[in-house]
Amino acid sequence: MVTQTTSEVRSPWQEGHFIGGHPVLDLANTVFDRLHPAEDGELFRAPSDVLTWCVSAGLVDEVPRLPKASVGGLVADVQAVREHAWAVFNAIAHGEAVPTESFGALLERAGTGVRAGHVQQNDAGLGRITADWTAPGVIPAFLALLAVHAVFALPAERVRACGRCGWLFLDSSRGGRRRWCSMSTCGNREKARRHRQVERAAG
Repeated sequence: MVTQTTSEVRSPWQEGHFIGGHPVLDLANTVFDRLHPAEDGELFRAPSDVLTWCVSAGLVDEVPRLPKASVGGLVADVQAVREHAWAVFNAIAHGEAVPTESFGALLERAGTGVRAGHVQQNDAGLGRITADWTAPGVIPAFLALLAVHAVFALPAERVRACGRCGWLFLDSSRGGRRRWCSMSTCGNREKARRHRQVERAAG
């Protein structure tokens, strides 16, 4: 059994991939630029990407050794959980009702892991979740349970979507006015875009 922990970022992941403020929001952000999708925008391309992401997100201490039966559909299953999580939290970020189809899919996936005993909570608040990484389908079930918990645990009024790329993040700023996933990327790019607009208007 492995509990949520804190870990170091592992290749191919970088610190910039973990700006969400919560693992589920970081999971939703594993597609490059939600507002302007690119053909090569998928960041989960192989099982190794999923496994190293779990380590870098602090969900496990080391890359789990999954049985071969669990590796085949891992990427597709995690992508499915991710897309449902994104749909749910993107709606929350925009003050819209949580889409029932996506939320229901997360509940079902999480419930499958819980019923089988592959994913378990260690306290009443779901603050600590353990998983049997040798079990089939455990990673998608684990992530789905995290997403379900986050729906109730995260302050909805602080869940934001970047105005430039659509990535999700938890706004922990004092005034609650953060607009960009990162000032060093989207923030600076937006400033540069506005500067160019002003120069063109002045010329």
